[in-house]
Amino acid sequence: MKGDPRNRGARPAAKGGPSIDPIKVLRQHVVGIIVSTVLGIMIGILAYFICRFTYPLYKGEVIFEIRPGLLESTDIGTRESMSDKDVLRIANTQTLLLKQRDVLAEAVNNPAVRNTTWLQDWFIDPTSGVLLEAQAVDELEEHVKAGDIRNTNLFNARWSWHNAQDVPIVLNAIANAYLRKIEELDNQQFSENEELFRDQLRRTRLTLQDLIDEIQGFIVSKGITTLDDPRYSQAAFETQKLTEAMTQATSEITSVQTQYLQTAAKLEGTMEPTHEDILEAEYDVTLQRQLQNLEVLRSNERSILAQFNANTSQVRTIEREVRALEDQIESKTNEILRRNLNARSKTLSDSRAQLASVIEGLESELEKNDVMLRDLAADSSYYDSLVTQRTYLEAQRDEDLKLLNSIVLMKMRADAGRVRLANFALTPRDLSFPQPEIIIPAGVVLCVGLFIGFIFLKEMTNQRIRSAGDLAVIPGSKIIGSIPDVDDDPTDIEDAECAAANDPQSVIAESYRQTWSSISRVMQRNGHASMLVASGLPGSGSTTAISNLAIDAAASGLSVAVVDANFRKPRLASVLGLDDESRGLGDILAGTATIDDVTMTSKVGGFTVISAGTAENRIYSRFNDESFDRFMASLRSSHSLILIDIAPAVAAGDAFTLANRVDSILMVVKANNEERGLIARLISQFSDVRGELLGVLLNRPRLTAGGYFKKNYELMASYSSDDED
Repeated sequence: MKGDPRNRGARPAAKGGPSIDPIKVLRQHVVGIIVSTVLGIMIGILAYFICRFTYPLYKGEVIFEIRPGLLESTDIGTRESMSDKDVLRIANTQTLLLKQRDVLAEAVNNPAVRNTTWLQDWFIDPTSGVLLEAQAVDELEEHVKAGDIRNTNLFNARWSWHNAQDVPIVLNAIANAYLRKIEELDNQQFSENEELFRDQLRRTRLTLQDLIDEIQGFIVSKGITTLDDPRYSQAAFETQKLTEAMTQATSEITSVQTQYLQTAAKLEGTMEPTHEDILEAEYDVTLQRQLQNLEVLRSNERSILAQFNANTSQVRTIEREVRALEDQIESKTNEILRRNLNARSKTLSDSRAQLASVIEGLESELEKNDVMLRDLAADSSYYDSLVTQRTYLEAQRDEDLKLLNSIVLMKMRADAGRVRLANFALTPRDLSFPQPEIIIPAGVVLCVGLFIGFIFLKEMTNQRIRSAGDLAVIPGSKIIGSIPDVDDDPTDIEDAECAAANDPQSVIAESYRQTWSSISRVMQRNGHASMLVASGLPGSGSTTAISNLAIDAAASGLSVAVVDANFRKPRLASVLGLDDESRGLGDILAGTATIDDVTMTSKVGGFTVISAGTAENRIYSRFNDESFDRFMASLRSSHSLILIDIAPAVAAGDAFTLANRVDSILMVVKANNEERGLIARLISQFSDVRGELLGVLLNRPRLTAGGYFKKNYELMASYSSDDED
């Protein structure tokens, strides 16, 4: 079975709580907003005049300038600029100083302030005439405002009072007391710094004098006769000469030692004589004669070789003579070489001993000079350290004198302070409170704000269905159509009942046609032939909805039958121009009449109408009888669509009884009538019956000025009017 609830899917989950469209809410209450705006203007004007005569205030201000100050006491002028961060920090510090109780107390005790009406009327004891200083200071501390002026080097102090003449007197007294305080603080700081630097100067001078005395005592005790650099003393020059002689002697003894070792090696045969040694030996006189004889023999040998053969006796004789003389010469040469080497070894040994003695003497002299130079260098270094300390202390003394002079000069300069008075307070000429450009808009904001707050609070606490959006958040709800209120129809329709026939060009008629189009598609798709039109509360418009839907269905070519099953307050027949008390459904169910006996034809639309029946036969329990099923089966055989009107579901349970005997259900909800909880409960109950809940028809929602639906309705009316033309 198509309508069996067991075959349906699960119910849709909730989409969350209702949302509020602020633009829509404001449009709905645009008249109230305009009224509250006018009321706010009136209240603002009234408040302005009341405050002007009962609580006028005059505000004055005294302005101070933050100066960059001096870097040095000898600067010609102050620095050119300061960073915004520095200005803000100094301004915050100075405003705190300005509002100190001692500053305000001094201002309160000023003779000019004591004569003001502010002090005389409020802070002078009327019985004793004593000044209530603490209370006056409390008043100023609470109401005097101080702060920086943005994008400037200025800060100010502001105060308001009812008497314009008192304002500059009190503010200027506060300014003078504040300036005296910061001057005292600056002088105190200068004096403390001056005393500090004077003590430091005294200590530096005492330390310097002690050091000078120590230097003089050191010169006397050490017998220093000159303050020249020890590097250029006589001892240094002598040491230098001794060092040079020592270097030369060491070099010579090294050379002699090397030659001696070489000579010894030649004598021992471990080293061959050099070419120079051989030449020296050859220059010996005895060896020279033998060499000359050797040359003569060699000359003879060459002559004989030229005359005779090599194997002749003459040649062999001359060769023997030459070899014998060469052997004599070689032996003599070796003898002379050894003699010369022995002589040279003796000479080198004597030179080495002599040089060693010279080096020993030089080392002794150098050691004496080194001791003398070390003592001289130590004394010179200590003296230099004393002189360095004296120079440092002299520089420190000069720096202390400079700082002390700078402090004295800075103390004397008027532009050394960071703050100066830029402008005294003047007598105010205009009221600072009330000001019409502030108090009148404030009245408007107050009234409009209260009104808007009220309507939004009402919107948030209101649980009634007001628009399609309220239905959309209910689980399982489906909006199948929306019918405007008669007052919102631009065609000036008089009545919504049977509007589809009586006023076919109206927006209401068009809305019902669109709704029927949506319903017919669902019914045809699901094969439904009967529909129960139910409502939650009385007056929701279900009867009006049936009359218009039946007209539209009949106009589409369907054979329509409408049945009034509202046994408690039937009125469907009278809406269609027929008699509600004529025989109808109740008589059929009672068995006193047949369908043919009670069938009537509507004067609009020409469809079948069955009234609720006579009063004595309207018995509610018969909706559960098989007689009703037979009645529905008979109607289905002769009609393609059956529409049933029923009593409101809250007033009676008939709707749920018939919901199990029809194919489909349409719930009619009147805007601003039913609550969301009620509709959610009804949807839940209708979801558990045999008939399929097609959706919800929203009746008479309230439109907003310039809203989306209102523009659509105006477009519908305009388009229909153009068609008629």
